[in-house]
Amino acid sequence: MRMLLPLSAAVALAFTTSSASAQATPPGGSSSAPIRAEPPRGDDSRQFVCRGSAPPAGYIVTDDIRDRQMCGGTNPSTLNSYNVWVVERYDRLPVNATLDVCAASPTPPGWVLVDVYRRKDRCGHPDDMFEANVKRIRRVQ
Repeated sequence: MRMLLPLSAAVALAFTTSSASAQATPPGGSSSAPIRAEPPRGDDSRQFVCRGSAPPAGYIVTDDIRDRQMCGGTNPSTLNSYNVWVVERYDRLPVNATLDVCAASPTPPGWVLVDVYRRKDRCGHPDDMFEANVKRIRRVQ
């Protein structure tokens, strides 16, 4: 009986290890490839543009991300910066729709400011506790 207990523990550990490593590996096999959020095909409501460029007409900046494969991301000087803006289409949203955007983005005509707040995981990723970096806007016309 004493020999079966260590043997069953070893078998359980082997199953746990294999299932944990399978969960940690992203689909597609290679874990070194960056995971990129892509919009569904045919949906143009979200796009990615290089930081500092003008968003397309009808779009507003909603976040910023790091991407080594876009906008000079392989350049060592941009490695630690958020080099890509996430822009979302606002001109097709219905009246009374709300949208959370980067606070530095100008509020489009026909939209009003609802709230301003801080989110560490978006729009510049501020460390300052009192820096409001996101605003909620609502379409009024």
